[in-house]
Amino acid sequence: MFKAVIFDLDGTLVHTIPEYRYRIVGQVLKDLEVASTNYYIDRFWFETERDQVIKKHFGLEPELFWKIYRKYDTVELRKQFTKLYDDVNFIQELRQNSFKTGIVTGAPLHIANLEIGMLGEKNFDAIVITQTSNRIKQKPQPDGLEKCLNILKVRKNEAIYVGNAEEDVITAKNARVFDVLLKRGEHKFENIHPSLEINSMYELRPLLRL
Repeated sequence: MFKAVIFDLDGTLVHTIPEYRYRIVGQVLKDLEVASTNYYIDRFWFETERDQVIKKHFGLEPELFWKIYRKYDTVELRKQFTKLYDDVNFIQELRQNSFKTGIVTGAPLHIANLEIGMLGEKNFDAIVITQTSNRIKQKPQPDGLEKCLNILKVRKNEAIYVGNAEEDVITAKNARVFDVLLKRGEHKFENIHPSLEINSMYELRPLLRL
């Protein structure tokens, strides 16, 4: 029986309006005198091997790209393009039914703090931000999810991990946690095989026996 539901953050609980990624990445590429298409910007934004997209499709060194990207990706600007998904109210239903809730995200600390603030930190029993600076390996490595399980004090077979991207599915499988792909309709992933696909968090009710 499941006792905990753990979520990815960006694209799962919180929606960043597409204009934002085209604006920010486009500005970085403009500064570096490189052109690209929205297709590759989408791949950079949603897929796992972001550095490979930067190298292969933008023709840039990742270190240089990220240095300029961080200059533009500010809390103040991101806030203007960020909103909660309508179905995040399901988190309250989970808590009312005694489920533990958690977040495992690879978002930069300043962005994660903004988005968690919008959701309400009190709505989560554990929050893990995977960064090399805190010695937690980035997804799809299972470190962050395993740490979250430890904080929640639940076994691997007692939790599910809900995310919107390929790396979330792989992370859950690597941690041997039941994986759920929440399809937000923003990007099509190829060759992804989740244990369960849903279009809304409310579709978790049968799995969790609610």
